[in-house]
Amino acid sequence: MSNKSYKTKSRDEFTKERTIKKSRKIHECCHCHKSIPTKTSYVRTVGVAESHRHYGNDFFSNAWHAKCLEDYQGYCRDRLRRQG
Repeated sequence: MSNKSYKTKSRDEFTKERTIKKSRKIHECCHCHKSIPTKTSYVRTVGVAESHRHYGNDFFSNAWHAKCLEDYQGYCRDRLRRQG
């Protein structure tokens, strides 16, 4: 048996989300396709989408300018409101 102690995270540490990141390399905004330079802030969205191409799901991870993401979320809200 080992005498190592393991640090566990509290529930609050798991629920904290850091939405705005600083880039360590050049990224491309998935909305406007302009570059996001190094050491600037950007928003990273990640998720899983159902896939019919193979067994399992597709993982996606997109980089956004904060303004582009805000515009896209407004567009989505408007489309949902129009659908009723």
